[in-house]
Amino acid sequence: MSRSLPLVRLPSNALIHRFGSPNTSSANALLRFPSQGWTINRSKREGWAVVGDSEGRKLAVETLLSRHRIHPLPSPPGPFPHITSLLSSSSSSTGEISSYKPIRHLAFSRPPSSGDFTDFTARYGALQEEDKLSFRETLLSTLHPTPSNEEIERVAGLMKITKLLDLPMVSLSSGQTRRSRIAASLLTKPVLLILEDPMAGLDIPSRKEVSHTLGELNDSGDIRIVLVLRGKGTEDVPDWITNVVEVKDGNVWIGDKAQYEESLRTRANIQADNEKASIQELLDTRADDKKNLVNLDKVSVSYGEGSRPVLKEVSWSIKEGEKWHLVGANGSGKTTLLSIILGHHPRSFSLPSTSLELFSKPRREIPTTTLRGMIGHTSPEIYSSFPRGMGLTAYSAVGTGFKGIFSRSELDENQKNRVLYLLDQVKDLLQPTVGTGGIESTKGMDLKEIALRPFAHFTPPQQGLILFLRSIVGKPNLLVLDEPSQGIDEFIWERCKAILEREWKDNEKMATIVVSHYEDEVPWKKGRGKILKLDQGIATVEKSI
Repeated sequence: MSRSLPLVRLPSNALIHRFGSPNTSSANALLRFPSQGWTINRSKREGWAVVGDSEGRKLAVETLLSRHRIHPLPSPPGPFPHITSLLSSSSSSTGEISSYKPIRHLAFSRPPSSGDFTDFTARYGALQEEDKLSFRETLLSTLHPTPSNEEIERVAGLMKITKLLDLPMVSLSSGQTRRSRIAASLLTKPVLLILEDPMAGLDIPSRKEVSHTLGELNDSGDIRIVLVLRGKGTEDVPDWITNVVEVKDGNVWIGDKAQYEESLRTRANIQADNEKASIQELLDTRADDKKNLVNLDKVSVSYGEGSRPVLKEVSWSIKEGEKWHLVGANGSGKTTLLSIILGHHPRSFSLPSTSLELFSKPRREIPTTTLRGMIGHTSPEIYSSFPRGMGLTAYSAVGTGFKGIFSRSELDENQKNRVLYLLDQVKDLLQPTVGTGGIESTKGMDLKEIALRPFAHFTPPQQGLILFLRSIVGKPNLLVLDEPSQGIDEFIWERCKAILEREWKDNEKMATIVVSHYEDEVPWKKGRGKILKLDQGIATVEKSI
């Protein structure tokens, strides 16, 4: 009987309101569902994706997590029939309220709960004792009930991470960490698993592998997986997805995947007809007049006493004003290459002076503290590591970018004005989220209130925006943006791209390196950049993009 019960059942024309709000009108609803309501079946073979604007996606997830009031209230057994049946049978059999959570939500943009600074550069050198806890040991110590080693091995095999089980967690790359977190969620055996952008940060082959695995799990009937996607286009919706929920301005559309794809094609055609974008750009005049900011000459790096080569005689010159898209599969050496340039990797000190020059000087002649202030940098590791328990405000968090540090420091008048100027550009995006419209821009906090608000009090996407401002605050001549749009909302990233355009005009010497698995996330227009591709440690320069 329980098998035939749906996982989710929202009634026709359901309205979603905040708990405690007496209002039941459609005009004030957080979400307005269509006439067919929303039913997620367990017995049928179907796969679901939630797309649309960022606020709508968030509210849809919160509705599935029972964080809002549904009107009218669904008839018994309520909005989650199968789950209600599971919990009631579990309680009756044990005589106690079960701690089992049949719905799991995994959002990769969440910062660590401790709020402490984490040294993300530890992966390149000696690890601290507390950092040596392996992924297997982490699973055994944090999951309840504790999974067996056999179950850990089985799930690790599914996610293609068996070789990572006995490595320290701190040594895992962003993409490997993402796979590992999905595996940990699967070990808790939920019946409904909500994954937000699970393929972001993965290279194309890994995305296909993870998507295929999730599809097989979803089709098995033991678990229903709901993907929450940022919606860059139909190519990002996996083949196994059959149904789509799209939320725009609080209005929910529900249909099958074919209907959604047809809707996207119609919108794309309209946009193409309305836009007459010119891709003709004024190129910088003489490339020969530009100075080299980075010069690598046959740089090699290996681990395990030379048994595992990561970079193989990489040569790369970056001139003033150039824009580079660094691409490559997970594990191809991108992070190691950036760590050499940023000065995080111990090897950057031991290379011959002619093998690594930064800003026309041998790397070994530039103190690391000086180098941090010369290069703007943001990455998923910085986002995860940035301290949230030290009382840093938005103002002081942005200001740490002048020296590339993780604690407040004294700023001169020009630096203070620069921080306030950048915050003023995005103050509408840094307002507290309220009501149905997401971000209030007319009656919210003024610039001073935003500047003095604790960094930890902003939402994860807003924190990502603040750390982006931190990377450009010092007007660096070299800017490194490692997966800069990961974890932030689309409209925030569009604003970041507009700010970058102004920064490039103000500082024509600024060279930019962007790491992204998505070409459409590169923040410059076509024809303005170059590609460096890493494949198993070998670097090749490809056509301009």
